[in-house]
Amino acid sequence: MTQLSHFFSWLFLPLLMPLYALLIVMFVPSSPVDMSEISPYVLPLHLKWVLWTVFLIFCFVAPGLSFYGLYRFKIITTLDMESRLERRIPLLIMLGYNLILIWFIYQSDPQGVLPNIFMRLPLAGLLVTVLFTVITSWIKISMHAGGCGIFTGFLFAFYQQQHDPSLAVISIAFLISGLVIGSRWFLKKHTLLELTLGFFMAFLMAWQVQ
Repeated sequence: MTQLSHFFSWLFLPLLMPLYALLIVMFVPSSPVDMSEISPYVLPLHLKWVLWTVFLIFCFVAPGLSFYGLYRFKIITTLDMESRLERRIPLLIMLGYNLILIWFIYQSDPQGVLPNIFMRLPLAGLLVTVLFTVITSWIKISMHAGGCGIFTGFLFAFYQQQHDPSLAVISIAFLISGLVIGSRWFLKKHTLLELTLGFFMAFLMAWQVQ
């Protein structure tokens, strides 16, 4: 059970959750209720991968390398950032990359031709990061649970705006969130309060941003 919990923790790292969400909305068929909105599913394949690569760089590669640099220079003691106080600088780094991503998308698409999810997803990440940075002054809120909250809240909001919303995708999102939260609790990385608070705050933020 311990190995399985570690597996889920690494497979569903907070930095990876936006990338999984994008893959779902870009490659699972969908049709918006608002006919003026372009479905991410119908975008040209090469454009899908270009956009996903941009998110990969700013959501995972750049923050991941930055966190490794913090670890190498002993600014944080573990890559898992188990100390509450050590999380402030990594959260601020994530905040910075979110701002750069939002700016990059805006500069690349000033007319707003792309589906609005490509702006709203990093905006949700930005707001959640700000909120978690403040809350970290008091409790070690779970970033894994926060990542799951953004993932599930984003998909929940997205499918509310589609014809024939995919209950299977939403159910799987909640299942993944449950597995990750249960894994973090089993490994004693967080209390139940830190996990549930992290998930529901991020879920509500991602849902309302949509």
